[in-house]
Amino acid sequence: MTDTPQNNMPFGMGGQPIYIKKQRGAGFWVAVGLASFFFLCSLFLFTLFIGVLVLSKALITTTTVKTVKPVSEIIVEGNGENKIVIISIKGILSNESAEGLLIEKPSIVDMVKQQLEQAAGDAYVKAVLLEVDSPGGGITASDIIYNQIMKFKADTEKKVVVYMQDIAASGGYYISSAADAIVAHPTTITGSIGVIMPLINVTELINRYGIKDTSIASGDKKEIGSPLKQMTPEEAAILKDIIDEMYMQFVKVVSTGRKLDAETVKKIADGRIYTGKQALEKGLIDQLGYLEDAIDLTKDMSGLTEATVVRYERPHGLIDLFGLMSGKFFQSNTIKLDISQFHDHDEVKPMYLWTGHSRNE
Repeated sequence: MTDTPQNNMPFGMGGQPIYIKKQRGAGFWVAVGLASFFFLCSLFLFTLFIGVLVLSKALITTTTVKTVKPVSEIIVEGNGENKIVIISIKGILSNESAEGLLIEKPSIVDMVKQQLEQAAGDAYVKAVLLEVDSPGGGITASDIIYNQIMKFKADTEKKVVVYMQDIAASGGYYISSAADAIVAHPTTITGSIGVIMPLINVTELINRYGIKDTSIASGDKKEIGSPLKQMTPEEAAILKDIIDEMYMQFVKVVSTGRKLDAETVKKIADGRIYTGKQALEKGLIDQLGYLEDAIDLTKDMSGLTEATVVRYERPHGLIDLFGLMSGKFFQSNTIKLDISQFHDHDEVKPMYLWTGHSRNE
């Protein structure tokens, strides 16, 4: 507290002014109390956050077997003991998991496998409705998911229907071919039946700046596809053979799933995309409609007059919550990237992917 001379106040001996001490008001002490309270709360939350971080990292380090958490059921509509399960397949198809600060997001391949297994083990589940919104992705990831769906159908004899949302192209259509029926939203973009191997060549750029590649290889074909070497016609032919083989695999899947002969599929499988209406005309889907139409079709195909429609969703626990919070905290001033969705793009390999789709899911 400071002493201040008062105007109209008598002076003491020697002409010195008399100072009066001002007393702090109640408002000051209330403000101090509130500030202290909020400071202690912030300190507590920060300590708790660090504790959860250390604990979760320790658990990840000491755990050698990674498992996917059981999913919970969210009721969408309907009633009765019989169930139709909605499983969402969204984003780039990859078998790579994404590690966050506190949590590890399972790969889309692992999530689909676990959810199909859960549906297969539930006697009340009479059918599965796959909600597909994907431009495709890795060839292997697409084929694994396709075979998981086919295995589910063979093991359970339950119907599988696909409902296409915004995008169900390339690998997204590949996995849809495993369904017993396909319903596309009127604004769906699908098709893109084909294979792509993204390659970039920067030899002219590096030569301009005097940069030299001094890589040592065991054979003259070891560096095929390298961005630092000009591709020869022979190398291009080798890669084209690989692309053609993967393409014929795609054609076979579509031919089998849609009951079309291979030559018919080839005529429409030049890599182009189709609207839902165009896809219907080409025989790539069964009908246009909305989610409720897909649900009605699934009921009809399963012989159900009524059913409880549920959606599988991953539950979020305390560690998941702090993982999400930490992600937002540390990414507040950075570009948000999902590594699981970008991983496949950085590798030189054939892909069932429509590259015209935005990669930032």
